[in-house]
Amino acid sequence: MKKTITTLILLLTISGQTFACECLGYSLADLDKESSEWSEIILVGNILKIGDIFKVEVNEVLKGEIPSCEIEGLTIGENEVFNNCTFYPLEKGEYLLYLRTIKIDGKNYYYSSQCLGSRLLNLTYEPVSLNEKKSKAQLIEETKQWIDQLRSRRK
Repeated sequence: MKKTITTLILLLTISGQTFACECLGYSLADLDKESSEWSEIILVGNILKIGDIFKVEVNEVLKGEIPSCEIEGLTIGENEVFNNCTFYPLEKGEYLLYLRTIKIDGKNYYYSSQCLGSRLLNLTYEPVSLNEKKSKAQLIEETKQWIDQLRSRRK
């Protein structure tokens, strides 16, 4: 019995490490810069539906081009393989999203990593890679300033 419990604890420890996503820590400014460089598309949009395929109503495109007012994001990576670092929106709301396009069966979907700066604009929860102790109000203000910076680059 003792051997079974020890084996179970070992397996749970190993599997927990296997499924964990490890992200580097950044200040919000550096996280946004890294996220911007990685992304084909940056947008502000409302997540209308959450799940493995989440639906986004596009409010404003800050980088790149989007073919329609609504897009679908995936919580799986390319080749339809689950990736434990995939960005998975936890709730509906207005987000700043850093995205790349992936094609599956000829259809465009959009993908992001939780290690990037994609976030709710009200900062109900912070990006995983944020490694900076600031108040929620400060982070919201910095997010607004970043979005304004992206708007000015687009002109």
